Amino acid sequence: MNFGRRGWVIIIMCLIAYYIGGGINTDGLNIFVGALSGARGWDRAAMLTWSTYGGWVGILLSLLFGHLTVKKKNGAKYVLVGSLLVTAVAFYFYGHTQTYGIYALCVGVCAAFSSGYSLVSPNVIQTNWFPKKKAMVLGISTIGFPLCTMTFPALSNFLMGSVGLEGMFTVIAVGVAIFAIVCIFICKVTPEEVGAYPDNELVDREFFEQQKREMQSYKSPWTIKKLVKEKMFWLSNVGLGLMWMVTVAIVSQLVARLMSAGYERGQAVAMLSVMGFFGIFGSYLWGWIDQKVGTKKAALIYCIWYVVALVLLIFMANTVTIYLAVFMVGTSVGGICNLIPSMTGTLFGRKDFAAANRLASPVTTGIKSCAFLFVAQSMRLTGSLTGAYVGLIIVCVIAFLLISQIKPLNQK
Repeated sequence: MNFGRRGWVIIIMCLIAYYIGGGINTDGLNIFVGALSGARGWDRAAMLTWSTYGGWVGILLSLLFGHLTVKKKNGAKYVLVGSLLVTAVAFYFYGHTQTYGIYALCVGVCAAFSSGYSLVSPNVIQTNWFPKKKAMVLGISTIGFPLCTMTFPALSNFLMGSVGLEGMFTVIAVGVAIFAIVCIFICKVTPEEVGAYPDNELVDREFFEQQKREMQSYKSPWTIKKLVKEKMFWLSNVGLGLMWMVTVAIVSQLVARLMSAGYERGQAVAMLSVMGFFGIFGSYLWGWIDQKVGTKKAALIYCIWYVVALVLLIFMANTVTIYLAVFMVGTSVGGICNLIPSMTGTLFGRKDFAAANRLASPVTTGIKSCAFLFVAQSMRLTGSLTGAYVGLIIVCVIAFLLISQIKPLNQK
């Protein structure tokens, strides 16, 4: 936990970025879509599809953003600040326009550009600052996601009641813009920029200056072409991408599953907040496990953990098994977003992380995006969520086998 004052600034900055990304593009939709649908008379189901389309565009943008972090000095900072500012502008018009076409464009822009400030840039910056402590750092900063699940819908609802529908969008947009401006001053892509040490570990000054010069002049040999040919890259990102897909598939249908077990919709939705609390604990837990046993072993444990959770979801026999299932899913939700960048950092190291991440982010995001299609097709074939859960258990086993084959790049 000895990250240094400047290190803590970076960690909190990334936590807030994750929080904003989750709020605007996921958790906040519980409030935004219904409110705008009622106020404008638009079809709610059609409104939701634009977030999906924006997410698909985000896959391409994450590749572009990743390329900028490699090719441009301070590229990660430009991506962070630029994507936040674009989001602030788009989000303002998101809630103020009376035209459905402009609404659709703004929703798509918000979803697409979130890959810059809540995926690509924070992962690069944190790996630069904490190459050895990345697991613990990610375990703390990714608390932003479950914290958002717990608080953002309530915050949005409060703002809407206090300043009105359009006022809510204005306040949030201004908040995002202010954060972007603050990041111009506090965001440092590497600790060497401000005379700090990686991992906040004191080293010989001459060695420090040498490392600083090497980072400034370093050109990664990991081109896109070379990454595509690297077996360990695909084992890592397909394996963990599948686990991210499992996470999204479970969470997106958890309310339906709880209702099938006899809970009212209000009770089921309330349990999502409970799950968010468990997610805060889970973010730190998986970071701690990663730091203690290594990323590969942590990822394998993660796969087994999810298999048990899915079995509990299949056999929801009583209150104990239901709450145990919610606990296990909640803590799992808090883990995947730190295991993915941690594995990339473990395989490629600090200097080559940005180069590898520019392809890793779109690959894992693309696989994750298949979650809704997987659940829909599984339910169509089997006629129930139980069939989908059995299919997800098989996916966990496949992910386990892929991850188990990962070896250090210098020991292949």
